[in-house]
Amino acid sequence: MKYLFSLILFLFQVAAFGQFYTGTITEDYQIQLTKIENPLAQPRKKPPIFNQLDGFPLSLPNDPSSPNLRNITLEDINNDGIQDFLFSANNILYAYSNTTPLWEKEMIGTGIYPPSVADIDNDGDLEIIQVTGGNGRKGRVYALDHLGNNLPGFPKNYDDNWIITTATLADLDIDGQMEIIFLERNPPNGIIHILDNKGEIWNANWPIRIPGTPSTSPSVGDIDNDGRKEIVVASTTVLYAFDLEGKLKEGWPVEDSDTRFSFQSPILVDLDNDEDLEIVGAAHGTLPQFYIKHHDGTDFKAWPFFVPERTWSFTSPTVIQKDEEYQIIMSRPTPLTPINLDKVYMWDVEGNLADGFPFEDELGTQGVISVANIDEDEDMEVIFSTNTFTEDEGNGFIHAMNLDGSGIVEGFPLSVNGFTMMNGAAIGDINGDGQMDLTALGYNPGFENQPQVVYVNSFDLGTPYSEDKILWNTYKGSNTRDGNLDKSIVSSLNIPKIEGLSLDILPNPIYEKGSIKMKLSKELELTGTLISMDGQFSQFLFQNNFKKGVYNFNLSSLFPGVYFLVINDAKNRIVTKKIIVQNK
Repeated sequence: MKYLFSLILFLFQVAAFGQFYTGTITEDYQIQLTKIENPLAQPRKKPPIFNQLDGFPLSLPNDPSSPNLRNITLEDINNDGIQDFLFSANNILYAYSNTTPLWEKEMIGTGIYPPSVADIDNDGDLEIIQVTGGNGRKGRVYALDHLGNNLPGFPKNYDDNWIITTATLADLDIDGQMEIIFLERNPPNGIIHILDNKGEIWNANWPIRIPGTPSTSPSVGDIDNDGRKEIVVASTTVLYAFDLEGKLKEGWPVEDSDTRFSFQSPILVDLDNDEDLEIVGAAHGTLPQFYIKHHDGTDFKAWPFFVPERTWSFTSPTVIQKDEEYQIIMSRPTPLTPINLDKVYMWDVEGNLADGFPFEDELGTQGVISVANIDEDEDMEVIFSTNTFTEDEGNGFIHAMNLDGSGIVEGFPLSVNGFTMMNGAAIGDINGDGQMDLTALGYNPGFENQPQVVYVNSFDLGTPYSEDKILWNTYKGSNTRDGNLDKSIVSSLNIPKIEGLSLDILPNPIYEKGSIKMKLSKELELTGTLISMDGQFSQFLFQNNFKKGVYNFNLSSLFPGVYFLVINDAKNRIVTKKIIVQNK
């Protein structure tokens, strides 16, 4: 009788949510919904313990034919010390500081993926790259300054064709200027473009065509350790690795009639410490799989692992280090017949599942999987969106589980406005109050009785914010979207990892004399070293316990070349800055 009463109570709580649906997306970006009849497969109703920040959720008009994917972009674009957030709704790119609009940019076409952000021209200010397209929509490539103004030479138009997925930003030739790599949908082909930051074709070898529809955003890294970067990208049927001249690398392309690629942009990382990079990703099709490949396209160790029950997975891989060992996290949706609730997997490099994985609760996910310490314990948590939606209340869900496999985090799942499928949760501090926030994008999946809007939800998690509490937080791991986890100096340019430290090189490039401007918002113990790109020159600069303030260090008598300023703190965290010295 006690069990029966508990079951009735549980079913009553589930019913209070309204009718549940689970969703998926097709290769041509169409949402498909299926009604969930089995209440045991529905999210558990829990009393909310986290509140949305004042002024949230935001809601803005949506393009229902082209859903938003891969959440938002967090970045301090106005350099005021507070994280801003950027996202597209329909044909407008929005930049917000907390609930205050910084600017909005009307575009041609729909912005589906989040913008890419970096200082692409090395002028000290951030730039924003947003590509557009969509079902029945025209496509463009927009490059904006931090105030939302078009950069010279932009936007770019390629016969109104859809510019698919998102742009990748990378300094391909190590000259201090970042290139823009993106994909054009030009049926029956795809076209890979590389532009410089002035909108000009990077070199005469580009663009290049690939058969079929482009399906992943490009990943960039020196996969074979030959001193030059490669570009890894896929069509819906073939995985490619190109050199910078547009030629296929040895062993590529990789294709299998039973596998297909869509939305699962790969991550590049040296998993076995042999100085080349492995390619981590997923595939769907007749035999969907979680794969890892060597730089030459061959399978890595025990991989691939086939996705249970052949469910199509559009998972965006997450790769983290736990106890100094790499861990690979991927996911899948849950089939409704039979109900099988495992959905989140974490493996070590050898392919062994971590304790508590696969995670067997709720329904499936295919969005960005974040890893951060969002509560007061010492362990990290895994935070992810869901494929589940309630029609009556218009709610999606954000889930969180303990990284050690010990179960669900208290207060989760979060019920949020809008469908969260293929999106995720960004962890940060968007209102500058020093407390950790969880920001998640949702949208209406096409129900006529729901407003056609994009929602931005943001919750106060009730714990102090610190950057070092976050291991993975955005699509492909960084706002450059290059998917490169190589920890060498070259690939870690301009990625600060020391909280309270900001650096400027004035000027950069340096012609005769220059200086390092170091600004500290708190006391830090720091060591600074200057190293040439080839490693042949090293100059010790300082080692001191610095008080809060601004410090300047002169640079002179350097031979022309590329150098890296490497700063370590007492916890051995590293921040690097590239310095270019040229003849005047």
